[in-house]
Amino acid sequence: MIEIRDLRKSFGELEVLKGISTRFEKGKTNLIIGQSGSGKTVMLKCLVGLLEPDSGGVYYDGENFTQLHEKQRSRIRKKIGMLFQGSALFDSLTVEENVIFPLEMFNKKMTRKEKLDRAHFCLDRVNILNANHLYPAEISGGMKKRVAIARAIANKPDYLFCDEPNSGLDPQTAIVIDQLIMEITREFEITTVINTHDMNSVMEIGDHVVFLYKGNLWWEGHSEQILATGNKEIEDFVYASELMRKLR
Repeated sequence: MIEIRDLRKSFGELEVLKGISTRFEKGKTNLIIGQSGSGKTVMLKCLVGLLEPDSGGVYYDGENFTQLHEKQRSRIRKKIGMLFQGSALFDSLTVEENVIFPLEMFNKKMTRKEKLDRAHFCLDRVNILNANHLYPAEISGGMKKRVAIARAIANKPDYLFCDEPNSGLDPQTAIVIDQLIMEITREFEITTVINTHDMNSVMEIGDHVVFLYKGNLWWEGHSEQILATGNKEIEDFVYASELMRKLR
């Protein structure tokens, strides 16, 4: 579980996060949504320590991450998996080598065979077959996302952060990726936090949805509740597309 308590972050006179408090439970897909400039990315960066909040705390299973020294933070970071926007695979490494990479960094005691076995297990789990020795340039965008997920879970993380996981994917592939993230979250009891603007993802896998508006936590709840909040700001976001307006 990850808990945020009164998280605040400003850049000069611009207040980006205005006292955010919420909890992200393990085994659930927790989605952060909101318009551009609402504070989603800043919040995600504060959660993983890429930005330091001005005040407030980020607690990983009760431990205040924001008060730890850098050396102490590395212990928690070893339990974190990251799925980056655009996958961020290393072009010079094969699919298999990309998945092994975090094991090389954080599991020095593992033998080469153990690392290979773990990489093969993760690739099998995301349904990547017969592509272990291909390079990222030789596989499709959807396959790259699945390889990136395999890499993100290679170290058996307790926490998984996903930044716009469906960016650049066609709708059908996006649904496959959503379902895969949800399955892995539940299967391995991971605390998963997803930063997204994709309403399809919200409706498909939104166990817990946090809606940010101008730096405030404007609403939170299950995806089944989001279409009937009666809140103008949420409705403007949810029904921004012509398709959603037609389905209203």
